[in-house]
Amino acid sequence: MKRWTVRMAWMLPLASVLAAMAVHHLRGAANGPLIFISQADYPGPESLIFTLGLTASGLWQGRTVWSMTKHEPSPWSLERLVGLMASLCVVVMANRSMYSHLDTHILAAMGIFLFGWAWLWLVQRRSRRIGASQGAAQRQMALWCVGIGFVMQLIGAAVALNIDSSITLPTKGAGHPWWSVAALAEYLIVAGLWWGIATIEQDLGLFGESPVATTEP
Repeated sequence: MKRWTVRMAWMLPLASVLAAMAVHHLRGAANGPLIFISQADYPGPESLIFTLGLTASGLWQGRTVWSMTKHEPSPWSLERLVGLMASLCVVVMANRSMYSHLDTHILAAMGIFLFGWAWLWLVQRRSRRIGASQGAAQRQMALWCVGIGFVMQLIGAAVALNIDSSITLPTKGAGHPWWSVAALAEYLIVAGLWWGIATIEQDLGLFGESPVATTEP
């Protein structure tokens, strides 16, 4: 597995999300300063960026998972299955806008968070079992970020709905303070997942390739 394979697995979705959200805000379509990431999948150029960028990201992340597990004794290990499920959820979420397929979109997003966290945990467990892991400490913090963000998001959404049951996604009541808490929590979740992927660059030697022998792009 090459270093750039791992690097693209987090840089591609990061660039796609930042570009889509920037266009969404610059067009004046955002209904508040703090929006859910998926609100950038709004009809217009930002939707094209969001859909194409995250579809490509999910496929690339699946390729990364496959490369990381190709030397495992069992070709269909739990780590591979969970990682591919997380990648599939990224593709589904990218192609099911919250504006037109809200329920499917939310289920796919929850799948990304849960399968993504579980996959990182399995990677962490394997790296510790194989040998000294340079990225283990950072990966542990990334796992905490995802877990804390997930709990914060559930609390924020639950409190907002209990305060005002008329609040709905993707637009109505999006400026509510507790929706803002949930949106911030989503940023924490996604940042934690990308951070966890980035830490794998430090442990390429544990997954079939020595970092020393890897040529930087």
